[in-house]
Amino acid sequence: MKFKIKTNLWSGIIMGLFSIAMLIAMPGQVRLPMFDSGAPSPRIIPGTCLAGTLVCSAALIIQSLVFKKEKIFEFDWKKEKPCIVFILLLCAYVALTINIGFIPAVVIIFPIILFYCGERKPFIYLFTVAAGVGIFFLFKYVFHVSLPGIPGLGG
Repeated sequence: MKFKIKTNLWSGIIMGLFSIAMLIAMPGQVRLPMFDSGAPSPRIIPGTCLAGTLVCSAALIIQSLVFKKEKIFEFDWKKEKPCIVFILLLCAYVALTINIGFIPAVVIIFPIILFYCGERKPFIYLFTVAAGVGIFFLFKYVFHVSLPGIPGLGG
């Protein structure tokens, strides 16, 4: 299955919608200080970046629709499928990390990713899982940064 994507038009639309959504959400997420210290507002830098993104998005849409300057990308599912599956596995890893903890997510998803990538040596599986567990304890006890642990074990 192949289809063509107008990159300027779709990039402009997607990033424009994203910047509008973030500009709407920002007042609820980035609070203003309780008192005026004379310092710039904490909303200045993200607001400026989002406004710049919105202006650039509008420029891309105008460039595509008015000036007919467009780069067309041909999407071929057969070529893109491995990357999309890999991205979905990484998204599953993030979801599992949030819901069941870092170590169980490493034990579940990393072997699946290794198998999907064609790795069949058992040592690599053991090393990868051990490295993931080691990273958990490194962050917890050396860096004092808490990663989501195993629920019910106080991770």
